[in-house]
This record gives sequence, C-alpha cells and structure tokens, in this order.
Amino acid sequence: MFYSIKSIDAEVKDIDTVKGVVTGYFSSFGNVDSDGDLILPGAFKKTLQENGPESIKQRILHLYQHDATRPVAKPSVLKEDMKGLYFESTIAKTRDGMDLLEMYEKGIIDEHSIGFRTVKEQKKDNHNELIELKLWEGSSVTWGANPETPFMGMKSLTPQQASNKLDLYIKAIRSNNLSEDGAIQLELMFNQIKNYIHSLLPPTEPVKSTLEPQKPDELSLLNIFRAQLQL
Repeated sequence: MFYSIKSIDAEVKDIDTVKGVVTGYFSSFGNVDSDGDLILPGAFKKTLQENGPESIKQRILHLYQHDATRPVAKPSVLKEDMKGLYFESTIAKTRDGMDLLEMYEKGIIDEHSIGFRTVKEQKKDNHNELIELKLWEGSSVTWGANPETPFMGMKSLTPQQASNKLDLYIKAIRSNNLSEDGAIQLELMFNQIKNYIHSLLPPTEPVKSTLEPQKPDELSLLNIFRAQLQL
C-alpha cells in the first residue's frame, strides 16, 4: 500500500496554550495493533534524516485529521525514543490551529496518528514487523482517523467513555471559543456520540425479550445519557 494510517490513543504529553506548543507521540513501538502490525525502533530513522526537522527539506508536516489541506505545524522536534516517535509542534495561529488548541485543552482531541508508506517489513508467526517507514505526516485526530471512515472506533467506546466524551463536547459547545467551522465539526462529533448512545438505550415501551435484563448500574448510566441528550 502506498499510503497507510496508524493511530495511537491518548498520547498527548503536554499542552502550552499560551505559546501554542503541543508535545506527545505520533506513534509507539513494541505493540501489535489491530492490523497485526508492530513498528520496530529505528523504523523512522532514515525518513527523519531525509525529511525531519533537522534535515534540509523538512517535509514532514503536522496535520489536522490527516487532511493535507489543513496543516497546523511543522514539528520543531521529531525523534525516536524508547517509547516511540516523539514530537513537539508549535501550532499555527490559523483558524484550524486555534480550534485544535481549544480541543486539546478541553480534552476532545487526545489521539495521534501517522500517514506513511511501508518501505521494509517482515512476516512473523502472529504479526507483521514494520522495519522501515517513509513518514509523510503526523496528525491530531479524533478517533484514529481513517480515509474510509473519518471517525472510527466508536463501537470500541465503553458507555462511560462515551459519556465522558459527550460531557467534553457539551462544555466546548458552551464555551463559544471555536470558529464557525470548528463548531460545525464539533456538532458532527457530538451527533455521532449521540447516535451511538441512542443505540445503547433500551426501548421506551416494554418489549419481551429472551436477553438478560440490564444491570442497575448500566440503566443508571443510560438515564444520565438521556438527560445529556436533552441539551
């Protein structure tokens, strides 16, 4: 495949909203992902030498949602450490950049993902080792963005995680600190969570079923969802 995407959850290390600096990890080493791939240390060494912040070309970008028309920074630091691919980016003071910082601060954006091409790999018994990658970009993403499904991973959310996400979206909507485009995107994300929660709710009319009844704590959580969805 010429261009692939891989995501990492909750890898924001620090955010300085005054200076607009975000630090964290675009990728991690040593874990087999849902595609059965494992990125080895050293996989980014050559691409960083050729196109990283310390190279002459400096072509690797920090994007928003893997959208090449929405760059938010060129990482000032991009390096491998024992954990993975570490980055430091000063987010541009553009509309997308300011929206992104607001979503970082509110905890709405807390995942990162890379766009890359596999140069060298080897098959193992139960996984595939990625030995060398050509890195195009690292992205700030909502749920591990994918070209075919812009927001994936919804079904992997637990009810509590969905509730927490919904709380964050409500707070951000009420803050009025987002641009019009940012607010529209946030509304789309809110509606995705809302639709997912609706799918979890039991029917309002009693329905005979052979399924086991829900536990009281699950019902209490769904009642909280109902109250949130009235907003």
